[in-house]
Amino acid sequence: MYLLKQSYNKRVQKDYLYLYALINNKWQLNKTMEVKNADSLFKLLQDQTFKLDYAIITLSQPYRNILYHFYPHIKMVIDKYEVIALFSTLFNQISEVYEEVAVSIEYKDHPDYFNGDIRYFIYDFYHAKSKAEAIELYEFWQNYIPLNDKKIGRFVRVMEFYADEILNYFEIDKEIADAFINVF
Repeated sequence: MYLLKQSYNKRVQKDYLYLYALINNKWQLNKTMEVKNADSLFKLLQDQTFKLDYAIITLSQPYRNILYHFYPHIKMVIDKYEVIALFSTLFNQISEVYEEVAVSIEYKDHPDYFNGDIRYFIYDFYHAKSKAEAIELYEFWQNYIPLNDKKIGRFVRVMEFYADEILNYFEIDKEIADAFINVF
């Protein structure tokens, strides 16, 4: 069983792909690879013989499509911190907002909760107990957001495009989530 974890380094403008193998019930780093773009990823995967079971990637449509091309049955997950980073970029929020909301005890009573304040949605979404609960929260939240807000509209488009990969977060094994996603 193999898992691929993508990490982008802005400073050197490269993606690092970490290939992990499940050996004796533990994920162990098997190989580190560098790619600069989708073409180099395609060429790299053409020569590989391993069968990927899981991939944790950034918000990259070309990488997503290439991985599905080579591994149609892969369970792909968009790293939740990528979704939170998109939110932070779109709404000029600092990353601590996520934690700030987390410590709010009665935040659902906050007047902005039903006024489309995305901070509350993000926190609830990633703390849902199941995929079904996450979908329900997402649909509920959409009833209260101002659809004419361009930033919220962009966020919704990303959520819709990557819905399967974002929601796969709730279907992967807890061990994988804890080892590769919930580590920050």
